[in-house]
Amino acid sequence: MTRILILASIALAALTVLPPPAAATPITVSIDPNIVFTGYTPNGSAPWLSAQFTSSVGSDTGTLVLSSSTGASDFVQGLSSKKSTAGWAFYLNQALSGLTCTAGNCADNNALYIASGVNTGPVPGTFNLAFGWSSGSRFVGGDSATYVLTFSNLLTGSPFVENGSNWSSVAHVQGITGGCSGWIVSGDGSGAQDSGPCTRAPLVPVPEPGELGIFGLGLLLGGLLLSLRRRYH
Repeated sequence: MTRILILASIALAALTVLPPPAAATPITVSIDPNIVFTGYTPNGSAPWLSAQFTSSVGSDTGTLVLSSSTGASDFVQGLSSKKSTAGWAFYLNQALSGLTCTAGNCADNNALYIASGVNTGPVPGTFNLAFGWSSGSRFVGGDSATYVLTFSNLLTGSPFVENGSNWSSVAHVQGITGGCSGWIVSGDGSGAQDSGPCTRAPLVPVPEPGELGIFGLGLLLGGLLLSLRRRYH
């Protein structure tokens, strides 16, 4: 009996000495495109778009929430094909093996990871995670989309980082009041141009072919009448 009590005491002492399991280190990163790289300034206040990524060290999955606070008629579209420009893109330093949209206005054209990079127009550097929406479901102010990302390896830190040109994200905002668009970025890169509100002049209506024919006939008849008046006066 004494031996049993001694063993029980030793086991209890060992349990009290052992440290509690270490809590997983959280990974939280915010990516907010708030710089106009080229083109015109979107409506609303910067940042016009926001991406929130959450996970933990040692995990192979994470949650990415995209949201838009653009104003007026602004929208993000893109990726009508894998070669066309992306609507919104990011740079990952970890290989991605899968992504699933679980809520919100999911990118219905493409949401894809291409290690070699995607087409981001005038913005330099590699962006390998891209999203695109069709004309029928554009990503507009007030929209959001939630994705679960699955990585090929366990995370040791945030996989969302700046690329070789020091940009972490890029988006093509279209429909800016006046019929303009702009490429916006987040990060510490260089080469961004000064921007301002859309100042494009209103388009001059072009007459339809039928209208042009009637207009030309009117000029011809007017000329004949003027010629006849001069002949008989």
